[in-house]
Amino acid sequence: MEENVKTLINAGQTTVYNYLLAHYRDIGMDNDDLVIYMQIHHLQSQGDQATLAALAKTMRVTEQAVSKRIQRFVQQDLVTVQNLGNRQEYFDFSPLFDQLLNGKQVNQDNQVVSTGQQSRRQVVRTLQGEFGRQLSPMELQTVNQWFEIEHFDPNMMILAIQEAIANNARSLRYIESILINWKKANLTSPQAVQIAKERRRGVVYDAGQSSKAKGNQSEKRQPTVPIFKFDDL
Repeated sequence: MEENVKTLINAGQTTVYNYLLAHYRDIGMDNDDLVIYMQIHHLQSQGDQATLAALAKTMRVTEQAVSKRIQRFVQQDLVTVQNLGNRQEYFDFSPLFDQLLNGKQVNQDNQVVSTGQQSRRQVVRTLQGEFGRQLSPMELQTVNQWFEIEHFDPNMMILAIQEAIANNARSLRYIESILINWKKANLTSPQAVQIAKERRRGVVYDAGQSSKAKGNQSEKRQPTVPIFKFDDL
């Protein structure tokens, strides 16, 4: 019994603000979200990494279940994920407390998922399907920034994912580069991308013709549209 008491004391305590316990529902969190937050806070306060594996093991759930909860945090702007290097990540819950202190209320009566959230889920599911794994919290935050900061069109995101996979590049950075270059080229729809591709194919075909033929067609040829530029990758 005495050893158990020592173990209990040596394990320490995790402090949770009473105000959070009283108002976590007001900012859109549910009971499972609160437990996830407490587990992450507990691990990080001890200097440990709050990995999906560690959280899943402690809570006795799957890593996929934990990943979905963290994805909710990111989408609801309750957490930011900082890259510490060496594949280490830190969860910063400052946005959660900003919302809590600012009294941000969530409409609990409206349980219908908005079109934006549906699109975001579709993009995440497409990425996870193509990558063959769950996205990391840092990757989920990147996708969130595509919507909230870059304002990329979800349809263009899906198309960029397909382009990246076709080039055997399973990387969010590669996908984002495609989206940025399409945006710079003013390609704002899948149809515009397809037209640009056809023009690009035409330039490649003309390259095999004689210099005389090329000279005759130079005035008629449409200007090429740069689609990809990955020199900085």
